[in-house]
Amino acid sequence: ATEAARIVRLPQYRGKAKDAAGYIRESIIDPNAYIVPGPNYRTPDGQSVMPKDFAQTLNAKDLNDVVAFLLTRK
Repeated sequence: ATEAARIVRLPQYRGKAKDAAGYIRESIIDPNAYIVPGPNYRTPDGQSVMPKDFAQTLNAKDLNDVVAFLLTRK
């Protein structure tokens, strides 16, 4: 949660989220919206290592539950 809030405030952040919850949600459903710098977060072709199908596999309640849980992680 703390890192998500920090990232949203970065000048280089180009996603649409306005707060930590929005950033976490965006990162789950659109992992290429913002990729944390560093080789461990990118595939060789520059894409996020995060699975890209969570928007299809998680229902709204499950997505909300994941976001709520991650917001408890400081």
